[in-house]
Amino acid sequence: MNSAVSGAEARSRLEAVYIRERPGLMAFARKMGRSAQEAEDLLQDVFASALSRLELFSALSNPAGWLATAVRNRALDLWRRSRTRRRAGEVDVPDATIDEIAEAIGLDPADQVVREDLLDALAEAIGELPPEQRLVIEAQALGGVGFRELAERTGESIDTLMARKRYAIAKLAAALRDWIDEG
Repeated sequence: MNSAVSGAEARSRLEAVYIRERPGLMAFARKMGRSAQEAEDLLQDVFASALSRLELFSALSNPAGWLATAVRNRALDLWRRSRTRRRAGEVDVPDATIDEIAEAIGLDPADQVVREDLLDALAEAIGELPPEQRLVIEAQALGGVGFRELAERTGESIDTLMARKRYAIAKLAAALRDWIDEG
């Protein structure tokens, strides 16, 4: 009974610290290059981790510091994983995009084998794009970066970036048509 009370107290303490520190932790995660959604997901992961370790958390003298360190470590882990995947040629394509592509070409988006094969074909096709087209597709279409922001980053005009995206989409469509024909 006593451990249940201490567990409830630890959970209550964690929730209070999380509520109090959440705005600062969110700003910290955003400062580390995370989008608002990624920062929110990251904070939820850290909170879930802390909940799974209530005994440890209840013994901390600086729980806010522990949460900040956990946010930093989790953000770094995500960054390293993302960088490793990019170096390996993997492309991070949103699930909704894969579903949309699969449906558009007449495949069942719920079929995991189809999804994996399609993602592999798409990653290969993106990897074969000229670098300037690949940059636009990865940043704008897959990363959600607007043309204006991308133009500021690259120094290219919005019209040039939009043209590169059109050419890239045409090449990707042709590559996926070839993939379907081979399959």
